[in-house]
Amino acid sequence: MLKLVGELVGFLAVTTGFVMFQQKRKKNVLVLKIVCDVLWSTHFLLLGAFSGMAISLVGCLRDTTFLLTGGDKSKRRALWLLAFLSINVTCVCLTWKSVWSVCSLISGILSTIAFWSDSPTRTKIISLVVCCSQITYAIAVGSLAAVFNETIAVISIVLFFVRIKKAQKPKMTDKI
Repeated sequence: MLKLVGELVGFLAVTTGFVMFQQKRKKNVLVLKIVCDVLWSTHFLLLGAFSGMAISLVGCLRDTTFLLTGGDKSKRRALWLLAFLSINVTCVCLTWKSVWSVCSLISGILSTIAFWSDSPTRTKIISLVVCCSQITYAIAVGSLAAVFNETIAVISIVLFFVRIKKAQKPKMTDKI
């Protein structure tokens, strides 16, 4: 029963994630990312996948911090990055279940770098690599929602780039 509830929560996170990657503003992406991380933390907890849960919880804290310190270009901002990278490593070490926990760590580290970036485009590109790592972890822990999510996330990111590319192409009437 817990697995079924966990999968349902995961599919709610999938929907939130799809909407997240359609956003153009970093603030909107981060707000939806926080909601996603809360849902994924719950999902992985219910599946007993504690490294995934820990990384998602760190993501909630990280994204809230990055949202609140947004444009701060000081050394303090770089310290936040280093702090969250260290927290990711510590959390995975404490929740280590198998070698597959490394995939969760890779996702946590790359997500931290992606959402620390000021470039929404860079965030989306790095997120493609995160998706590959997360789909591997999801298969290992038996999370159907997470496998589906990573597939949808890749499609969503690609659709964003296609949409932007189409908007940049000159129309035939513009050339006349």
